[in-house]
Amino acid sequence: MRFVLPKGRLLTGSVEILQKAGIEVRLPQGRELITKNGEYSFLLAKSFDVPVYVEHGIDIGMAGSDIVEERESDVFVPLELPFGKCRLSLAIPKEKSVKVEEMDGFRIATKYTNLTRKFFDERGIEVEIIKLHGSIELAPKIGIADAIVDIVETGNTLLANGLIELEKIMDISAVLIVNRISQKTRFEEINDLILKLKGVVEDGF
Repeated sequence: MRFVLPKGRLLTGSVEILQKAGIEVRLPQGRELITKNGEYSFLLAKSFDVPVYVEHGIDIGMAGSDIVEERESDVFVPLELPFGKCRLSLAIPKEKSVKVEEMDGFRIATKYTNLTRKFFDERGIEVEIIKLHGSIELAPKIGIADAIVDIVETGNTLLANGLIELEKIMDISAVLIVNRISQKTRFEEINDLILKLKGVVEDGF
């Protein structure tokens, strides 16, 4: 069975929950791209790419629910995992006193272009979306955007950059994702893993 795990903030939790489910994870080191441990193989990918790998052939992955929805990936999501908890929120400079309904024509900086578009479209508000990949909070500071849509955990980064949350768009957690073909062709093996992971979660991971 092939696993793809996300680099970054979800990696530790992903490895730990698999270990507790009885799967000894051996991560790629140095220039390695894929490692094997018995019947299992593991690869690391950027978090935004994990759903793409799973959709196109890797058996199982772990990713943020935000990325699965942003990518609109055609994958099976059997389990929400108890780590990676945060939220996707709309934030504005604290000196701007506006409501969401008053943001027609605003420029919104984000890397979540699909989720942002959906959020504003559902409210009938037309905005310009500026796609950025890092330091989203910088955009209002230098005047290229009026507001941002980004991940919020504690809110400290927003405050440090003079921003406040205007509205939460969605709650986020890590999720288990499964390739739809693998889910059928390797049903027993994958179902057994899902049940083991569910047991770990229910035991208070």
